[in-house]
Amino acid sequence: MSKNKHALINMTIPDAEAQLKRNQVVIIPTGSVEQHGSHLPYGTDWFAASLFAERLSEKIDALLVPFTPLGVTPIHMGFIGTVSLSPETYMGMLKDVVKCMAKHGAKRIVIVNWHELNDPLIRLVATQLQQEVNVRFIVVQAHYVTLQLYGEKSGLTHGGLLEALPVMVYDPSLAKLERGTDPSPHGQGNKLDKFRRRRETYTVFHDVKEIYPTGWYGTLEGATEEYAREVVGGVTEKIVEYVNETLEALKEID
Repeated sequence: MSKNKHALINMTIPDAEAQLKRNQVVIIPTGSVEQHGSHLPYGTDWFAASLFAERLSEKIDALLVPFTPLGVTPIHMGFIGTVSLSPETYMGMLKDVVKCMAKHGAKRIVIVNWHELNDPLIRLVATQLQQEVNVRFIVVQAHYVTLQLYGEKSGLTHGGLLEALPVMVYDPSLAKLERGTDPSPHGQGNKLDKFRRRRETYTVFHDVKEIYPTGWYGTLEGATEEYAREVVGGVTEKIVEYVNETLEALKEID
């Protein structure tokens, strides 16, 4: 976000006024600060969300608003360093940011998320605020878009290939893949994670160590700079497609 010309934190008053006058769409990234094994940083989810939010802001000419890197992730608290907000704190912060943007003229709030435990809280905030302020929400689950497009190669993982690739593009120095030598058994992780992530019928785990004892599972095979750029580019294009499609549909009911 440091050099992004659409980032609010880089703007002056005239810049922000011109941007919101030109386009009333605001983008807010959200992720989590949680362990991702010995090889990926605690900020993996935040870096991925920020990366795709930045690229989306450039593609659709929308204001990029800063938000906390912290999310709601109690199941990772068994690993030192993880920081989890309470649901009430996370929702309160998101509500405050959205209300500010609505007051300044925003009409569309695009949340770019890379942490699934944030999702029900985002949905609840959107449901509540759309009754209070004149905005509509679009929620981009960037991790699921990535899985949809490129998951055949690696499948469900935590700290595996599909999470390593955005970090490699965001800041290659943060991806210490040579340390990724202790994956948890993939069969166990893949099987149990399905019960956590399945939409039709799911269970809630107390600690991710029940699923992947070492803090991650999956593979890092194929984690090259070229493939990282390919995946990030492909996911960006699909996110832009989904957001533009939704923005057009919303015009029909407003």
